[in-house]
Amino acid sequence: MKYKVLYRKYRPTDFENIIGQDYIVTTLKNSIIHNNISHAYIFSGPRGTGKTTTAKVFSKAINCLEPVNGAPCGKCEFCQNFQENPDIIEIDAASNNGVEEIRNLIDNIKLAPTNGKYKVYIIDEVHMLTESAFNALLLTLEEPPAHSIFILATTNIEKVPITILSRCQRFDFQKITVECITERLKKICELEDIKITPDALEEIAYLSEGGMRDALSLLDQLSKSGEEITIEFVDENIRTVSLKNIKELLDTLENNDSEKCLNLINEYRNRSVDYKTLVKKMIDVAAKRAKQIKLTSKYTRLTFTDYKKLILNLADSITKININVDSYTILEMLLLEFLNSTTKPLDVEKKVIIKEAIKENQDANLNASNLIEDEQNSERYDNNDVSKNINNELIDIRINNCFVDAQKKILENTKNDINDIINDVNTPGEVKSILLDSVLVAASPKNLIFTTTNEHSANKANKMLNKIESSIKNVKNIEYKVIFITTERWQEERNKYVENLKANKKYSYIEESEVIHEETKISDVFDPSKVEII
Repeated sequence: MKYKVLYRKYRPTDFENIIGQDYIVTTLKNSIIHNNISHAYIFSGPRGTGKTTTAKVFSKAINCLEPVNGAPCGKCEFCQNFQENPDIIEIDAASNNGVEEIRNLIDNIKLAPTNGKYKVYIIDEVHMLTESAFNALLLTLEEPPAHSIFILATTNIEKVPITILSRCQRFDFQKITVECITERLKKICELEDIKITPDALEEIAYLSEGGMRDALSLLDQLSKSGEEITIEFVDENIRTVSLKNIKELLDTLENNDSEKCLNLINEYRNRSVDYKTLVKKMIDVAAKRAKQIKLTSKYTRLTFTDYKKLILNLADSITKININVDSYTILEMLLLEFLNSTTKPLDVEKKVIIKEAIKENQDANLNASNLIEDEQNSERYDNNDVSKNINNELIDIRINNCFVDAQKKILENTKNDINDIINDVNTPGEVKSILLDSVLVAASPKNLIFTTTNEHSANKANKMLNKIESSIKNVKNIEYKVIFITTERWQEERNKYVENLKANKKYSYIEESEVIHEETKISDVFDPSKVEII
């Protein structure tokens, strides 16, 4: 029998074996049970998450002669001959993306199904269609024959015209979790008699980045050796490093051990470890440590801010690997600078002194109070320029102006723009830090509203409005006026907005007249050349 690669051999043929997309599977099964089948669907999401597979299983289920709870029975004539069924037409838009191919499809769509109840058209990578091909498809999606169903699949939903999206039921496929992939791989290894260690299974699942197909391809490749697959075997053959190694590298930063840090980097260089994979894992592990510190108030040599700085610098380093230098040289310089620029937080020593003093006698309470006061004074000294509040009038005006033309579509598009700004190498680190710590909640063609967790963060961000607005313009060439408010303030403003809509009260644009804040003076018509630094 001809050999089949694992991802083809174990491709699901029923809903039960589609993993990681429970909501989508349940919704599709319910639509079959209640006979609420739409004429067009669009499945979007990362590669290898089950879009085309789900489309095929759904096609099988809606044509099944005796479906069981919305799933194909697998026994009827249609289910048995599904692979050869002429009523299921699969088109690869990557290679058949012209208007002629779509016109041929439209000409044949009027013909009734040969065997089943529906004629199903699965168009994979639909975003690759040309503009004229999309236009040709549009009318058919608007008024298709009753016996036809379209299922469009794409890894790039942003490139699909809104006119197409509005005519389809949309399902967004998520990356499959490491746990789900690991469990699936374990079952397949048992069926294929592949010997593999648990940590190697988890590593393959991690490397697949949420794609089941990639995970099975990696497992297939590694299983050809005939040996037991261990974590060391995976690292050696896939040119990666285990999470254990990553933790060891970050521990050298925690322990301020520059010699061991350099030795580990040289080891990875000599093993030709893939740089992007290494840095991605470092970011993941560093992010977990940062969250743990933030949530548990755990005191370590490195603070939450230190780890955040490290993550941003590591992300920046990936953009530099295409230049003609050794990527690991960049990593060495980055980590050495990080080691030299971080010291043991003073508040750790103070907390220890306080606890010991309180245990000894009552007088220690006074000493502890003094220590805490000194610490707070130090924070005030460092942040005294942030403690001032931005002019409240400016906040009110910009919230109002954003609500005048706020649109959900602009909000979604601008969120992608903000990610581009954060990832851009020319964006200042302090701007990246502010954008990472805030959430874009409202957007109009001219105004953006961000929320922060507290008043202090909002004040700090509002003090840098010019720099933030300039960064947005430099990367996206769009002029926005932005404002930062707390989450609590946003809830209040949003509730007012909803109430005003119900009462048919419309928002009107207000000019920013002589509104002064910490960094700039904003005139009726904002002119950067007339900005007055105060």
